Amino acid sequence: MISKFSISTSLKICAVMVAVTLSMMATPLRAQSPVGVAAVVNDDPISIIDLVERIKLVAVSSNIEMTPQRSNEMAPQILQQLINEKLQMQEAERRDIEVTDEDIARGKSMIEQNAGLPDGALDPYLTQRQITPGTIENQIRPQVAWQKLLGTMRNEVEISEAEIDDNLERIISNQGKPRNRVQEIFLPVDNPQDSTRVYQSAQEILGAVDQGADFGGLARQFSASASAANGGDLGWLYAGEMAGELQQAVNQLQPGEVSAPIQTIRGYHILKLLDRRVGDANAVTDTRLDLYQLFVPISGDMPQDQIDNRMAVLQNTRETADSCEAMANVAVDLGSDLSGKMEGISPGELSGPIRQAVSNLDQGKPSNVIRVDGGALMVMICNITEESNLPTRQDIENRLRMERLDILARRKLRELRRQAFIDIRT
Repeated sequence: MISKFSISTSLKICAVMVAVTLSMMATPLRAQSPVGVAAVVNDDPISIIDLVERIKLVAVSSNIEMTPQRSNEMAPQILQQLINEKLQMQEAERRDIEVTDEDIARGKSMIEQNAGLPDGALDPYLTQRQITPGTIENQIRPQVAWQKLLGTMRNEVEISEAEIDDNLERIISNQGKPRNRVQEIFLPVDNPQDSTRVYQSAQEILGAVDQGADFGGLARQFSASASAANGGDLGWLYAGEMAGELQQAVNQLQPGEVSAPIQTIRGYHILKLLDRRVGDANAVTDTRLDLYQLFVPISGDMPQDQIDNRMAVLQNTRETADSCEAMANVAVDLGSDLSGKMEGISPGELSGPIRQAVSNLDQGKPSNVIRVDGGALMVMICNITEESNLPTRQDIENRLRMERLDILARRKLRELRRQAFIDIRT
């Protein structure tokens, strides 16, 4: 099929669309008012009302002040999103994929959680801002349908054990480098001739961010990545988990900063660094200790023979105790209130002398006697728990599969656009 859409056509209709949009945003819409068609996708219309309502939804969800100029800039991009959603729904319907009322309810609930709204508050929230509740449902429906369609494509994606090994080795080799929590907005370039248009869209989004728009809200509306549903949040990433040019851009950011559009072979990325943590070069595992502390109080005015007796008890315990239970029995005999078990302690949380005492201590072996303010003590490691702080093999496999599904999804959408008849009305 032949698509009538082009960049020049989009720019030509933009002023008309925005003029209608702004006039409609100024006064409530009448349900029966025929205001025309913005585009037709395979004989399925997108009305100007649809475009107006989506522009208003983008403004509210992203905290954008939708001035006439900004509406004029973003209308073509928003119309493109509506066209894509129409194609996604048509393909889902062709494959008999159903979106249920429960699916819509779950989608609304997720939006409420992300926005910090009480359960059931989304529809009144939108109504107060003169946005019909059906607008958000019309956005959720193709998102759910497309995810279900992608679910049927999971078997087409194979992730080898060698790929997982390579990713894990790269992550381990970068343990000493910072970890970054990153948000992204991804705008794909499916055809080289569209690169300039997509870059301009990226600049418009960046301009909205600079003016105070919510990055996560913009990601939900415009990003073509699977992370869009989560506001573009990619979570904590080790060095090596991002493509080289993206990692380089993140390395130059400080928490809270947003990158300029970054071009890759896939399209344009806008990245926001939420936070950064510096990793320990040896922190392949997170070690937790269960300790028993046997403490005897010793005061400055205590007679020396009493001090010697208490130190002798500790020394004898060090030579005879072979378990934390044996240490506890001694504590009972001494009536030591400051003795006891400490569970789930990180070695880094211990004071210097105790940390040094347990650094090379075998489990079940008492430490040397340690003099501290107010007395003396001895510790024993009752149990050692080591948990990897690296992503699991399953985590890596899931991430790689989602990346491949993203590629398949864009390829499928590109195919649908190429076969579709898309008529943008002026």
